[in-house]
Amino acid sequence: MQLDTGFRRDRLTWIAYLMLAWFAFLQAAPGLVIVHLRTELDLSYAVGGLHVAGFAAGSMVAGLTSARLERALGRRTLFWASSAVMAVGTIGLVVGPAAPVTVGSVLVMGLGGGLLLATIQAALADHHGPRGAVALAEANVAAGLSYVVLIGGLSLAAALHVGWRAAVLASLAVPVLAWWANRRLAIDAPPPPSSSVAHGRLPAAFWIGAAMLFCMTAAEWCVTAWAATYVGTATAVTADTAVTLMFGYFGGVVLGRLVGSRLARRYDPARLLALALVVAGAGFAVLWPSTAPVPALVGLALLGIGLGNLFPMGVSLTVALAPGRAVLASGRVVGVTSFSVLLAPLTVGALADATSLAAALWVVPAFLALAAVGLAFARPPSVSA
Repeated sequence: MQLDTGFRRDRLTWIAYLMLAWFAFLQAAPGLVIVHLRTELDLSYAVGGLHVAGFAAGSMVAGLTSARLERALGRRTLFWASSAVMAVGTIGLVVGPAAPVTVGSVLVMGLGGGLLLATIQAALADHHGPRGAVALAEANVAAGLSYVVLIGGLSLAAALHVGWRAAVLASLAVPVLAWWANRRLAIDAPPPPSSSVAHGRLPAAFWIGAAMLFCMTAAEWCVTAWAATYVGTATAVTADTAVTLMFGYFGGVVLGRLVGSRLARRYDPARLLALALVVAGAGFAVLWPSTAPVPALVGLALLGIGLGNLFPMGVSLTVALAPGRAVLASGRVVGVTSFSVLLAPLTVGALADATSLAAALWVVPAFLALAAVGLAFARPPSVSA
């Protein structure tokens, strides 16, 4: 089925894209700067890992509270207030003198970031209606590009000998300037169509979609967290080379989202999700047996193209399964996916300790298969299966 292609970006759309890119920049930052914090603060691997887990935990809390906070504060206030909370947490991470402060600060970053993410997703879904899939796909292209910006910023800061803190702090200019230029911009939630829709439970179809999205996110973060380690072991290259090969994965994510955002203008998100799952499965099939850098790079690129589309398309489809309840649905999506980010990489690590990393990574195709099952049953209540 082809969809209406009359998608238009306005000021609200662009500011949502910008703020989602800023969120993604800071979401990725703890995992990349922990190598510096471990040296500066003499942290163990376990304590270092808490910086990534803390962000996910804060986002889980945000997912459970975003709907209530929006009702209490209004969407525009919550949008800018959550940005401020994330900025405060970022400052704490940069200036924190000890692990309890830095871990606590990342938790605050996750709380503010999770609220911001839920608000952005709800705003784009409400603002663009049936074309929300296009907006969410394009927003996640911006998020993918921000990862490249982060790596470039950290590399530039190192080359200039100003340290990683300068690169992270420089990003705080984004919300300040965005607020100053758009402080009167209307970012309001539409009135609910009926009291039953506004206050009832989310439909069963939504929870099927949420379970599907949990599996998709789990597959993505298993690869994000462990692919470099696996490639280094499987191909017998150095750690630096293995990390360099991960540019194939992140490049695939950006390319996949660029293509996906174009296809979302014309095709049903469910069909695009099915295609993305197939591409991701093919990428794993190429990567897993690889013993040389070139096939590993090809596998990583295919994984990136497929996995890069799962989150934006999955969010669009899942939020659409709760018509009129975008903010509540978006908040629950943030909570579900944050729990997945927290749980999935740790599960792979535990399985790898008990068996091997090669064996443990078979959870990736297992998650993809479960997501495909969920996709087959994720249908709006009004549509018969």
